[in-house]
Amino acid sequence: MIDTRIVYGFLGAGKTSCIQDCILNDFFYKRGTTLILCFEEGEVQYDVGALSEKNTQVAYYDGGLDVAEFCMRRIEEVQPDRIYVEMNTMIQELREKLPVVMEVSYAATWIEWATLELYFANFRQMFSQMVSESHQVTFRGCPSKEMLAPYSESFRLMNRRATYLRQDPMGFHERAFDLFLPFSLEEKEITITESRFIPFWLDALEHPEHYEKKVLHFTAPLELRYESKAWKAGRVVMTCCMADLQFMSFELMANEGETPGEGWACFDALACTASDEYGRRVLKLKPLKIQSASAPKELILTPAGRS
Repeated sequence: MIDTRIVYGFLGAGKTSCIQDCILNDFFYKRGTTLILCFEEGEVQYDVGALSEKNTQVAYYDGGLDVAEFCMRRIEEVQPDRIYVEMNTMIQELREKLPVVMEVSYAATWIEWATLELYFANFRQMFSQMVSESHQVTFRGCPSKEMLAPYSESFRLMNRRATYLRQDPMGFHERAFDLFLPFSLEEKEITITESRFIPFWLDALEHPEHYEKKVLHFTAPLELRYESKAWKAGRVVMTCCMADLQFMSFELMANEGETPGEGWACFDALACTASDEYGRRVLKLKPLKIQSASAPKELILTPAGRS
């Protein structure tokens, strides 16, 4: 198996510069050979001479061969110790076409601020695929953190575990998103309206301790379901498009013999933290009062800022 690192991004996002900077500024060349498999040729070209001094070779895919065959031919020629892949988002399911000998250890997505609004409006499913497979997402050339705020919920829903960074025009890096909570965590009782559900769910997923022993008032109806041997309450959320719907919910801690019943309900609950089957701390809800309710007009929630 060959250690492989993938860089995603639309044309002009900075993939070539990212890969070249990584190779020219590290010491991997002292421990073997690097191969760059480039599936998209942009305006910036690789400095082949400088890369060769770092025991690195570049191979461009021209579409003449099957993707796996192209990769294997270059691997047999170079015998690399590590591989960088410059992806092309327009080649459908490109990652799945890579040979199994290429073991992906890290993936990053680069997004150019100048084209974010246009691409996000028209190629959201491609964004979702890139981001969902990435460990790190960098917004390149973004003038201020506040300008990224409308995209916070959408990207966090695409991948809740990725690291999101903002790179300003001068190259300074910082965390891209601060999750805005439309309520105070200092309160012992918190009201969760429909517009507050997604930011509450995202924060509770990462920080269940924020809500330990607090009383939560769900004034907008949640759907009650029996799934995986437990009663759950939540909403269906569209993270990208209609093909990517998720039921984002919390487990209900009902007393033995009690069943809240399926359907829609508004309720008050005591928030408690507990360990799930994998030993992770999660937030669970102990209902205090449940009242049946009509289904909301919009059955599917969408993140804030989504057009």
